[in-house]
Amino acid sequence: MTRTEPRLLIIGFSNVATTNGFSVPTIERLQEAWPGLEAFRVGLGALQPQVIPPFIRTAAELLGPFTHVLLEINSSAYAMHPLSTEENGRELLADILLTVQDCGAEAAFMLHLRHWTGQVYLDFDALVRRFCAELDLPLIDLSAGWIERHGADQIAAWMRDETHTTKEGGEAMAETLTPFLTDFLRREPSLTGRSLPRPRLRRRVLSTAKALSPWPRERHDCLGLSLDFARIEGGEAILELDRTIRAQGLVHLYHLSGGRNTVTLDPSGEAMPLATIDPHSNTTRIGVLAFDKMRGRELGGLRISPTAPADDVQLRKGVRETPLRIYVGPILTLEPVQD
Repeated sequence: MTRTEPRLLIIGFSNVATTNGFSVPTIERLQEAWPGLEAFRVGLGALQPQVIPPFIRTAAELLGPFTHVLLEINSSAYAMHPLSTEENGRELLADILLTVQDCGAEAAFMLHLRHWTGQVYLDFDALVRRFCAELDLPLIDLSAGWIERHGADQIAAWMRDETHTTKEGGEAMAETLTPFLTDFLRREPSLTGRSLPRPRLRRRVLSTAKALSPWPRERHDCLGLSLDFARIEGGEAILELDRTIRAQGLVHLYHLSGGRNTVTLDPSGEAMPLATIDPHSNTTRIGVLAFDKMRGRELGGLRISPTAPADDVQLRKGVRETPLRIYVGPILTLEPVQD
């Protein structure tokens, strides 16, 4: 890539998506100081960081190319995932870093504050710190380091809950993050051609558009990405693949016309329940039905039942829409690394 003005991608979860978070005021500050800078934010909502590599590729196809990527991935619930270990955490971080390199960009990591309210299986913040130190990667600590800088009482005043900031908190984070990113954008490239740790599996995306061609497609803006989904309404859908793959999940949308479906996997015959209406948010956003808690399943196809009402789901805001339907996107895959 010929480097002229920087093109920055900020990718992460709800803290990137929300306008009260750090991403919007950070981009505004950067563009005031650097008028030629282009910056994009992709906030994926409450997902696990296993989805980051395929969505970096998707973002690069739709919005790229990028010269730099800021990764805010630690505030997901990965630390509380019962399968999380040092080994598979490193595998995941290696895959994420290699994906950024594949896209011709430079990578920096950001630790966002989260006060854990459940059992923690892996200190993911500590793992990211070690990973970045070992590979000499740029890292800014707005987790424990933010508390050390401002004090626990001030940080508490800037938080809406265990991880989301108030508007003032987002502005304060942006004030600290902007000079770090300015330095990051001015550094000499270091990932191009560099030998990086090789994960055993790569996380990729497989389109279902051909397999679901009988169903109409709709484009939805999903917190930074404009994506096509099959609209399945009024019947059962059968998705047949032309080969068996190892899949870690099925992408869908949460939306106000959602309900309950059953997704039956072939060849295992496992039937998985799926609710596509979210009581906590009326924002249309990306979801992933995880197969075997993201470890993946051998998959030759799947069957999606007609959408049934989810009358037990009580919305905190918004009004249900009709007719009921499910929006289905691509499959997230796990593919062995080819030597």
